[in-house]
Amino acid sequence: MVPLELLLLLIAIAAVADLFTRRGIGAALAGGFTTYLAFRGELHPATQLLRVGDQTAQLIFFISGVYTSIVLYSMWYVKDVERRGWFWLWMGVFYASMLTFVAADHWAVLMLGWGGLDLASWALILTYRDEEEAGWVGGGDVSGGLRWLWTPSASALRAILTVEVGTASLIAGLGLAAAQSPYISHWHALPDAAAALVLIAAFAKAAQLPFTDWLMTAMSAPTPVSALLHSSTMVKAGPILLLKLGGLMPQWAGHVAFAVGIATALYGGLVALGQREPKVLLAASTASYLGLITAFALTKPEEAVALIYAHGVAKATLFMAVGHGIHLTHSRTPAAYPLPAKVAMALSLLTLLGLTPLGAEAKAHADPWLLIFSALTAGYVGKLLAKSGTAAGGWDAALPYLTLSLAAFAVAKMPNFFWALALAGLLLAKTSEYTPLYRRFWLPLAYDLIAPRLLAALTRAVAKFDGYVDRKLMGLPSVWGSLASTVAALDKSIDLALHGLLPTAVKTASLQVARRNFEYYLYVAGVGVGALLVILTWLWTR
Repeated sequence: MVPLELLLLLIAIAAVADLFTRRGIGAALAGGFTTYLAFRGELHPATQLLRVGDQTAQLIFFISGVYTSIVLYSMWYVKDVERRGWFWLWMGVFYASMLTFVAADHWAVLMLGWGGLDLASWALILTYRDEEEAGWVGGGDVSGGLRWLWTPSASALRAILTVEVGTASLIAGLGLAAAQSPYISHWHALPDAAAALVLIAAFAKAAQLPFTDWLMTAMSAPTPVSALLHSSTMVKAGPILLLKLGGLMPQWAGHVAFAVGIATALYGGLVALGQREPKVLLAASTASYLGLITAFALTKPEEAVALIYAHGVAKATLFMAVGHGIHLTHSRTPAAYPLPAKVAMALSLLTLLGLTPLGAEAKAHADPWLLIFSALTAGYVGKLLAKSGTAAGGWDAALPYLTLSLAAFAVAKMPNFFWALALAGLLLAKTSEYTPLYRRFWLPLAYDLIAPRLLAALTRAVAKFDGYVDRKLMGLPSVWGSLASTVAALDKSIDLALHGLLPTAVKTASLQVARRNFEYYLYVAGVGVGALLVILTWLWTR
C-alpha cells in the first residue's frame, strides 16, 4: 500500500523536474504509476485529511489513465512549443490538484485542490504568447460592438475571474458547513445558504449557465490542455463536488441543478452546431454534456458518474484527434484530418451515443427523451467528420488517443440500439451556419461589455454609500470618532484592494505572462521548491 499523500508529493516533484527537462517524462511516470496503483487498489490515505472510498478510487484510476494518455500525446504535440517547461510544470500541478480535490475529506484540503485547478488552468491558457495565432479564439470580426477575437491573456482573464466567483462561493459555503466539523465525512445536512453557495461554485466550475462562455475562450490553451481540462479535470470538478456533497444537500438543490443543467445542455448542444473552429465546437459540446451530468448529479448520482467516465474518454479522444489535424496543418480550422483521427472521432461519437459498451453503461438508465441531446451530439461530431477531408498517415502520433478510444470496450455491456436512432442527427451536420448559434446567442456580450459596466456601476454605488457611512462615522464624538476614523481607513484600503488592485493585478499578470518568458524565474523557484519537496518526501519515508 502506498500513502496517497506521499504519491502527491512525488507527482509534485515530477512536475518540478519536468520544468527543467521540458520533456514530460516525469508526468508520464507519475501518471502511469498512479494508474497502476489505483488499478491494483494499493492507494490509501495516511492521514484524516484524505479519504479514499470505492468511488474515489475509481475516479483516481479514471483521471490518471486519461492524464497518462494525454501526456504521451503531449510529448509529440508540444515538442516545438516555446514554453515547454511552463506547460509541463502546470500540467503536473493540474493533475495533482485534481487528485487532491477528489480525495479530500478536510474542507481546507478540498479548497487547496479546487484553487490549484483554478491557478493551473489560468497558467496553461497562457502557454502561447498573445502574438501567436495558435492561441487565438475567434475570427476577429465585429458584432454587437464587440470584436470576436480573444488572445491568451484575454482568455485567461475571463477564465480566472469567472471561476473565482465559484471559488469565493465555495469558501463561504464550506466555511458555514465547517462549523459542524472540519471533516466532510462528519457533516450532517447543509443549511440552505451553504447549499446555495455550493451550487454556485459547481455551476461556475462546470461552465453552466450563465457562466458558460469562459470555457469557449479557454481554447486559447494548447489542445492537450483542452483535452485534460474537458475530460477529467477542472470542469468535471463541478459535478464531482455535487457528488461528494450530494447526501448533505437539500431536496430543492436537486431541482435547481436539474433545471440549470438541462438548460445548459440544450444551449451547448445548439451552440456547438454553429461553430467554425473545431476546438470551440468541442468546448460547447462539453458544456452540453456537463449540463447533463450536473442535472443528474444530485438526483441520479450513479447515472452522473457513468456519464463522467464515458464523456471523459470520448472527449479526451476527440480533442486529441482534432489537435492532430491542427498541429499538422498549423491552422485552427483544419481542412483535413489524418485517417486515424477520423477513426477515433467516429468511435468517440459511438461512445457518446451509447453504442459502445462504455457508452451503453452511461445510457443504461437514461430516459428516452434524452435522445434529443444524443441527436445534437451526432450533428456536431458529424460536422467534424463530414466537413473535412481525410489525409494519409499520422498513425505514429495517434497511438495514445486511439488506445484511449478503445477503452470504451473495456466493460461488458450490450448497447441498447434504441440510441442508434440518434444517428438521424447526422443530418444536422449538413445544415448551414446560423448566426445566433455562431455568436453563442451573444453571451460574450454579457461577459465583455455588459458585466464590466454593471460591475463598474455597482462599484460606484457602493463607494457612494460607503462614503456616506464614513462621513456619518467621522461626525461622532471625539473618542468614537478616532475609532471610526481607523475603521474608515481600513474599510477604504479593503475596498481599494478588492475593487481596484486585485482585478488590475490579475489583468496585468495575464498580460505579462502572455508577453514574456518567465521560465528562467521558474527555474530558480523550481530549485527551491524541488529541494523542499525532496526534504518533505525524505522526512515522510523515515
